[in-house]
Amino acid sequence: MIKNFLFVILFIFSATVASAQNMLEWSAEHSLTVKNFEAPAPNNGQMQTVSGSFSVSYEFGGLSLIATRNLNQYVHANFQKDASYIDRADAATTERLLAYQQLIFNVYELQARNLRKKFFDERGKLLTKGPGPLYQEVAAEHSRLLGKVEGETFHGASMEEIKRWNEWVLQELEKLNEFCKDCKPSKKKKRNQ
Repeated sequence: MIKNFLFVILFIFSATVASAQNMLEWSAEHSLTVKNFEAPAPNNGQMQTVSGSFSVSYEFGGLSLIATRNLNQYVHANFQKDASYIDRADAATTERLLAYQQLIFNVYELQARNLRKKFFDERGKLLTKGPGPLYQEVAAEHSRLLGKVEGETFHGASMEEIKRWNEWVLQELEKLNEFCKDCKPSKKKKRNQ
């Protein structure tokens, strides 16, 4: 019985480690590279040049909610390497597609920072109603922004629009700098003055 229990624990740990190795967390110091796109070319009969798998997630329980106001470390913006593909047809196209995928990753980090800020600013609601309603608000805004970015860049076809949008997103990230994953937000009173 103990042997079976240990096997299950080891299996879960191995699956978690393997999954974590396929995830790349957003970082200001690391931009996406072609090597990060590990998925094989799709075989679905359609021409597909790029496919990135991005997510924003949070993980915390009651104790971390009570013990700390700073939940930044519990909200993640991730890129899944083994579910992401990029066409390496020619250097110029690959560079444009890579810039587009980095823009999308930056938009996901913007969502993560907005979520961290929402959790910090609306702590009372977080404690009484849980994170779900706050997450839904931020996710809805993120969806609208992502649709606008995708539309105005023509899904990564316009390098000029990719650059324009990336500049805007980086400025927005800077405005929310105290909500980076490893940052500590200032007290609410000081921020509002």
